[in-house]
Amino acid sequence: MGAQQVPGPSLLCPSAQGPRHAAVLRLCGGIAGALAAWPLRAGDTLLLWIERFRQRRALGGLSDHMLKDLGLSRTDAGFESGKRFWED
Repeated sequence: MGAQQVPGPSLLCPSAQGPRHAAVLRLCGGIAGALAAWPLRAGDTLLLWIERFRQRRALGGLSDHMLKDLGLSRTDAGFESGKRFWED
């Protein structure tokens, strides 16, 4: 029995042989990097949405006196707290 071969860059990206080997590897690495980074970007977006939701809910619960300290009116606070979490 022969040794089991572990897929390397040339097996994962078959065109990675020949004079353009380095460029193809960079391309395959870029695609793999982008695919690997997608969950991180999605996680960051989710955390941003959770934080917006929390802050807007807290803003809606502030008293008029506290809003005045922040320089906001009840209308401003109502407008901001009425936004959906995905709205900027």
